[in-house]
Amino acid sequence: MWIFRWIILIVVLFFLMGFLLQNSYDHVSVKVFGWTSPEWPLAYMLFLAGFVGYVISFLVAVLNQVRLRMQIAQLRKENRQVREELDRLRNLAIEEDLTPPMALDDSRPLD
Repeated sequence: MWIFRWIILIVVLFFLMGFLLQNSYDHVSVKVFGWTSPEWPLAYMLFLAGFVGYVISFLVAVLNQVRLRMQIAQLRKENRQVREELDRLRNLAIEEDLTPPMALDDSRPLD
């Protein structure tokens, strides 16, 4: 399986190198929010755009993981509290059965 991954990686790198060589002559500049970049080869700009997209998606994924982990921790805490309450309620019924019954006082009149 590792050989298959290396072969795919080599093929992708060859396609990337061919793409970069074919697009190295065209120069472009990019305007973003009023800022204009210097003119660079098209291949570099495309690589930069892909890299920026990768970094942004990585940051979004990390923030999402942190949010989900915090939610899991909160739900585990809530689950633990509910289990403790359930155990207390189960033990309450057992403790009531173990207490001796109180003697009835026959001297009181019934209403």
